Amino acid sequence: MLREFDLAAVQVTDPYYVNAFEKVTQYLLSLDPDRLLAAFGAVSEGKDPLTEESLNLYGGWEGGWCLLRGHTMGHYLTALAQAYGQTRDCRQDLNKLIAERINYTVSQLKIYQDRSPGGYLFASPETHFDVVEGKSTGNQWAPWYTMHKILSGLINVYKYTGNQEALEVAARLGDWVCERTSNWDDELKKRVLAVEYGGMNDVLYELYKYTQKAEHLAAAHKFDEDALFMAILEGKDVLVNKHANTQIPKFVGALNSYLVTGEEFYYQAARAFWEMVTRDHTYVTGGNSQAEHFGQPGLLDATRDNLNNETCNAYNMLLLTRGLFQLTGDVRYADFYERAFINEIMASLNPETGMTTYFKPMGTGYFKAFGTPTESFWCCTGTGMENFTKLNDSIYFYRDNELYVNLYLSSKLNWQEKGLLLSQESHIPETDKVVFTVETGPGEKLTLNFRVPEWLAGDQEMTVAINGERYSAENINGYLAVSRDWQDGDQVELHLPLEVQVSGLPDNKNIFAFTYGPVVLCTTFGSEEMVIEPHWASVKATIPYGMDFKDYIVIQDDTVDNWLANIKNNLVKKPGKLEFSLRGTDEDENFIFKPYYLEYKERYGIYFYLLTPASPALKEILEARARARRLVEATIDVVQIINDQYEVAHNLRGNSSGSYHAGYNFRQAYGEADGEGWFSYDLAVNPEEDNYLCLKYYSGDAGREFNIYIDDQLFVEERIQARTPGGFYDVQYKIPAEWIKDKKKITLKFANRGPGYAGRIFDKVMLVRDPEAIES
Repeated sequence: MLREFDLAAVQVTDPYYVNAFEKVTQYLLSLDPDRLLAAFGAVSEGKDPLTEESLNLYGGWEGGWCLLRGHTMGHYLTALAQAYGQTRDCRQDLNKLIAERINYTVSQLKIYQDRSPGGYLFASPETHFDVVEGKSTGNQWAPWYTMHKILSGLINVYKYTGNQEALEVAARLGDWVCERTSNWDDELKKRVLAVEYGGMNDVLYELYKYTQKAEHLAAAHKFDEDALFMAILEGKDVLVNKHANTQIPKFVGALNSYLVTGEEFYYQAARAFWEMVTRDHTYVTGGNSQAEHFGQPGLLDATRDNLNNETCNAYNMLLLTRGLFQLTGDVRYADFYERAFINEIMASLNPETGMTTYFKPMGTGYFKAFGTPTESFWCCTGTGMENFTKLNDSIYFYRDNELYVNLYLSSKLNWQEKGLLLSQESHIPETDKVVFTVETGPGEKLTLNFRVPEWLAGDQEMTVAINGERYSAENINGYLAVSRDWQDGDQVELHLPLEVQVSGLPDNKNIFAFTYGPVVLCTTFGSEEMVIEPHWASVKATIPYGMDFKDYIVIQDDTVDNWLANIKNNLVKKPGKLEFSLRGTDEDENFIFKPYYLEYKERYGIYFYLLTPASPALKEILEARARARRLVEATIDVVQIINDQYEVAHNLRGNSSGSYHAGYNFRQAYGEADGEGWFSYDLAVNPEEDNYLCLKYYSGDAGREFNIYIDDQLFVEERIQARTPGGFYDVQYKIPAEWIKDKKKITLKFANRGPGYAGRIFDKVMLVRDPEAIES
């Protein structure tokens, strides 16, 4: 098995990555630990933080309505511990600040645990776990998910800092978990594991490694889903419509189960899962999912939108990938790690603020929406804290007298056991050379294994030169092996030829993305109206009504196949810049492609239709855009639902709520028999012509009855129908001319009729002058 280096042994020196570490570490130290601790303290005193308004909790997922408070504490501890680990030997002042923050936080958690029964330590009452088990009713969301984060944070503090108190707290909390799970029968286990529980198996196996308590091992196995593992191992894709970040940690835990118990079944299940996800559910960036869920295998173009690639998924896939690589040494895992590390993890950061994304849209024209310092605290805020305090943990690995170089990233390695001090200077993909310098020789023979990346130019080879002379290195399982007695000052120069390459999608033969070396390329569309909407869990990027972004490229005077076969001459790097321009297309003068991971200010496109002028697909696209233009021209006024800018501008009122379902935002209101549920908008009208109200309903809401009013006059008594099972349908209502005579606007109101819902109204509320513009 390949071994990892201590975090302090590797220092990243690439300025972009150094800045990422600095920004996120500054953010960690800007947070007030007492505000993260407050809910834990309240629970230890028998209070429910949900009803305690004086706790001064942070916002987002740590405060208000959210029932996942406390999850950030685990991420926070892990991130601080990792930052401590890599600053331990080089930045004493910063290291001291981090240590003080860790020690204070852990000591407070111990105080709260000491005054709680049975070693319970949590930011919500224990009743949340009772609800999951069906013992009571009331508040809960995913308490085991949060428990995983807390335990993981404590264990990582011990792992990276040696803080004994953290291990003691984790062990007692593990005892509480053991007690809680010891009486689960198969039916209760199935009930509990139906609710997201993070990587509870993984973290308990990790705890067992340190405590060697049989109870902790038994508790870990309680969270293994053997039936799921078996289905995946048998090749059954049971992931469809499942919450992606619920599934991935289970298999990270399965791999840890194998490491602890040696049971081959868990290792094979983890490998099979990795193969399935990377083969059938993954975009060119290494990311996966739409609206947090896996779709049908290979259905990727159809689900490209503004809710793709949850960052937590990439975080957990890299944990799994890293573990599989260490076990196997298989270069495919190293290749995938590099791709997702650069194009998902590094792509998730705003390098100016240190804030991170929840989603990374694959739909053309969207943009990255970042969290806020104190009002987000999403799951991806937490994993974001961790991601950028361990940027150095997977560059190098070792086994016996062999060093494995997996990432070409400027850095320094101090392999103390071998007396090797090695520096790497890399500017991939700006240049095609990487130089390693032996600053201190080990005085013994070592083998340096340099990864041969999957992205090498197809007609060229990776070469090695030692002290200026070509070296014939043997390719062993995807690594060029160089063995010698290394001396002070020895230099190894690698030449890694780069070229633009093309990546498609299985469900659309006309869609392609471009890469150059390890980076995915994108083109940008400016920053106009980059409005962020709330998503039920976080936020999402939007495209305002009527704004259009070209997602196709027309190949002139050639076939698409020929153009792609000659891609190195058709997408050309500008001299001295990491920018690429097209040749032989209708966008030669407009589209400039750049590394996607560096883009954080503008709208962008990664995937594009490649078409010829005579292509039927181009005709369909142009006709669809013509229909869209006609609709815009026919529109008198429009409200995009759950878009603050639109809804505020249209004077949203009432007692409604909104969310997202099956690709559309919706708004609805609930009313009792003796109370009204309603919402209203003010919309402009044009009394000089016909005005039609256009709405979108969901057939799954069939039977819902509500009224629609115009200026308090009953307009429609609506009853939603099941016109398209499982789908949506559009309706148009003509507004009587006398109702809008001499008016510039109307108030449109949706209200319940008897007990029940008003709505749901999906996507947009529109007034148009021509209903055929919608139907066409």
